[in-house]
Amino acid sequence: MKQFLLLIAALLPTTLMASIPAIEDLGERASNQDNVEHTSVGSFMLSMASSFAEKEQRKTFKMLNNIELIECHNHNYCTTLEKEVKLIIEDLNASYIGTTTDDKGRNVVYGLSNGEVITELIILAYGHKGSFSVIAISGEIPLDRLEEISHIRQPSK
Repeated sequence: MKQFLLLIAALLPTTLMASIPAIEDLGERASNQDNVEHTSVGSFMLSMASSFAEKEQRKTFKMLNNIELIECHNHNYCTTLEKEVKLIIEDLNASYIGTTTDDKGRNVVYGLSNGEVITELIILAYGHKGSFSVIAISGEIPLDRLEEISHIRQPSK
């Protein structure tokens, strides 16, 4: 799914503001480091992606308003990036939701909610080979749809 989002982002350079400005600011600063990329996908691009996606993925895209992705393959900077993201999570008072692990890595998921709907997700994705990514997702995500959202991650490197 990430490759599809990046393709849409490359074709349409328009992005919208993130719902978590601190993550967007961090992404912009972090992208100045070697081997760190920041991608912002706004609601317009998500809407475009949903029109080309398979039926089940369309439902996922329609729940989302914004995605901020910070991919770090700079092993010297990964620890610094992780510490800064954890400070943002603490400042937001985001709740720990859970951890998933598979052959590609480990995702640690935090979120902000409004009743039974998650409005902000922050996923810390740890690759088994030392990479680290941050995925901040804004939208209206029902609790029963968290499983599919938590699997958004960077490709293994």
